[in-house]
Amino acid sequence: MEYILGVVLALGISGLATVVGLDRDRAFYPTLTIVIVSYYGLFAVIGGSLQVLMLESAGVAAFLLLSLIGFRFTLWWVVAALAAHGVFDWFHGRLIADPGVPSWWPMFCLTYDVVAAAYLSWLLGFSRVAARSNRVTEQVKEFPHRIRPYVQAEFLAAEECDGRGDFAGSFEHLERAHVLGQASTREHVRVHWQMLRWAARQRQPQELAAQVLRIVGAAVLTAAGFVPEGNTGGGNVSAFRRLPVPPELAALIASVRSG
Repeated sequence: MEYILGVVLALGISGLATVVGLDRDRAFYPTLTIVIVSYYGLFAVIGGSLQVLMLESAGVAAFLLLSLIGFRFTLWWVVAALAAHGVFDWFHGRLIADPGVPSWWPMFCLTYDVVAAAYLSWLLGFSRVAARSNRVTEQVKEFPHRIRPYVQAEFLAAEECDGRGDFAGSFEHLERAHVLGQASTREHVRVHWQMLRWAARQRQPQELAAQVLRIVGAAVLTAAGFVPEGNTGGGNVSAFRRLPVPPELAALIASVRSG
């Protein structure tokens, strides 16, 4: 019964939002997700356990962050948050002993989460709801074109260094190109491709393997905004590490973004 109720309510609420136009506002599904994930915090308060409340709050905070990232960048992150929360519902009782959670809630919530995630995926897949905000969409469209000449200039500088045998200097220019272009999927992938070619020429298998992985990551994660600012892109630096952006590059990026 809990599963059936979850399906009916998820389809009913999502369908009603589409009919009346509530989901035309990109804030609808992130807000819905935040409300859903906050229930476990409420149940912890009902259960009267501070320790359980702290554990539940950690989970709520994680899904809250995913929802905010989705609203800020793309609603596909909200789809991921809903689906992941469904998995969390399945394992919740084994992870957290919360006496305030009704016995039927995890099954109901799991079904609601999965159906709502599937429905939102359908909306996004058929462009019935904008995955990105207009501002982010414009940035995504314009930034690659504006930053590409500067990235290309670093490529040319890297080739000049290669020509005179300065291979360390060549890679430094590729690192600068990475800092400049990593917010664009196309440029991000191009930079890692050039780094892969550099590693092949220098016969550095570890760097070569690192760049293969980074090409995949750049292709998949850049559009979602998962780009640690200032990261230089080489295998000697964690792909998730943020680094200070050199002042001249920071000024150039700011200038390109402002048009």
